[in-house]
Amino acid sequence: MSFWFPGIATVLTLGSLATSALAQRAVTRSASLARTDAPAPTPTPPTLKAAYRVQLTGTWPQETTAGGCRNGGEETLEGMLSGNGDGRYTGTFTRRTEILFCGGHGGRAGADAASCALTLKGRGSVDVTGVVLGDEISPSGRAVRLTWTPAPGQEADVSGTCASAFKDAVRALYLSIPHGAEFALTSIGAGPRTERLENYAWQVTLE
Repeated sequence: MSFWFPGIATVLTLGSLATSALAQRAVTRSASLARTDAPAPTPTPPTLKAAYRVQLTGTWPQETTAGGCRNGGEETLEGMLSGNGDGRYTGTFTRRTEILFCGGHGGRAGADAASCALTLKGRGSVDVTGVVLGDEISPSGRAVRLTWTPAPGQEADVSGTCASAFKDAVRALYLSIPHGAEFALTSIGAGPRTERLENYAWQVTLE
């Protein structure tokens, strides 16, 4: 099981951002989703671990154009998720990202979209919050719904042939847009578990 917020890689694939104003609207919409979708936590049973080591690995679609330009990239998040005793888990994860974009974006009505390529490389920390939920399919009977947002000080470099305004919008999205995922939790004594999430491009490993 999984849920998702519109990720920057998806936004780029759709070629939907051309100005800082559009970027800000996308950030505002995702932040609203992060607030309104948060459910009430389920009491944490004693069978759950007090802490989990979590690694999320992006499984984004990868595409190479006829001219050899690539769309896709890779992203990983990893860190310790610690229980607070109230049905929530929190932590600070390390985030490493390379996003590759090649194609058209923007364009006024009746005009062809501009075509360009860019690469975003980012590294830093994200603040992670998890809410425990009941889940009949999970081996422990519980799942966690994670949301994460970039922490202050995260870095991102954007290079390529795209216009400066577009590159600035992409960088602003990367440094501010919230994300989320939902996956099963394991019980005390269980070994590592890897799951590819159904509805969004992430693979999660729990220890």
